[in-house]
Amino acid sequence: MRRRDLVAGLLGGIAVALAMLMSISAPFHAVSVAAEARDVEVNAALIREIQFMLSRLGIDPGPIDGIAGQQTLRAVGKFQAQSGLPAGDLVSGGKISAAFLERLRSEASRAILGREKRPGEAPEPQAASPSPVAVTPPQPTAPAPDPFAACTFNPGDFRIGATEYTPDKFLQVGFDGSTARAVASLTTRLDEARQIAGSIGGSALGEVQRQARILAYFSCRLKIEQGSDAKK
Repeated sequence: MRRRDLVAGLLGGIAVALAMLMSISAPFHAVSVAAEARDVEVNAALIREIQFMLSRLGIDPGPIDGIAGQQTLRAVGKFQAQSGLPAGDLVSGGKISAAFLERLRSEASRAILGREKRPGEAPEPQAASPSPVAVTPPQPTAPAPDPFAACTFNPGDFRIGATEYTPDKFLQVGFDGSTARAVASLTTRLDEARQIAGSIGGSALGEVQRQARILAYFSCRLKIEQGSDAKK
């Protein structure tokens, strides 16, 4: 996943998720009537939403940058073909079929919500572990001390799509290794996300909380880095 995919996928996910969650709640017949009655004007924000939703469906749109490049157009064409929808171009300032947009939002919503464990759902059975065999393991090399051990995090918060990132990898790919840049960008986007999610609740608030935890982790790291620089 490219750097801009990672950043936009995380920071722009709230607004996209809200749009998809609201769209899936409408009755199917109402969606069909609305889709036939109108097309939707394409702008950079809508292109980013489409790119994000395609990535959640496992169709690589390239960078999530609001630009309808060749990779994004191929991903749109692939989704249209898989869904039995007529082919249509995605051009900034042009029009996109409302039927395509509603279908994409619906499929992406199901993909996101399908990964959430439902209340009362029984845990998956655990495979039986083989009997342990006594072996003498080689002596491991002592790892270097972690300067950020005091900053706790949830590994699941750093999962973007199907890719698992460590905090260090997330920082390198998304922010060129700059903790200060990560904190500044996450703070701005989190404030925007809170304003949107405050009136929706549910899964949207869960996404806001996840972003808040990531911001808290990198804020902790930044304080340690600044303290180390002051001692030099």
